[in-house]
Amino acid sequence: MSEPEVERLRTAVSRLMDAQEEALDTVRQALDRSGEGLGTAETIVDDLRATLVDVLDILDGASADVQPLLRSDEEGD
Repeated sequence: MSEPEVERLRTAVSRLMDAQEEALDTVRQALDRSGEGLGTAETIVDDLRATLVDVLDILDGASADVQPLLRSDEEGD
């Protein structure tokens, strides 16, 4: 494996790990807010739904960001 290929893979892994951490932080914050018992069940559910949308956006963005890096690596094979 060439150095440029290794660097692309390192970049991809780094971006995915950053997205994972951001998604985990988003979920933790939502769980903390829902555990505070503030609001009605409906507002808590709405907040958790919004959190899921945020997590999906984070992970979709990371996937879209990393796909070109991985395709570049596959094209080199």
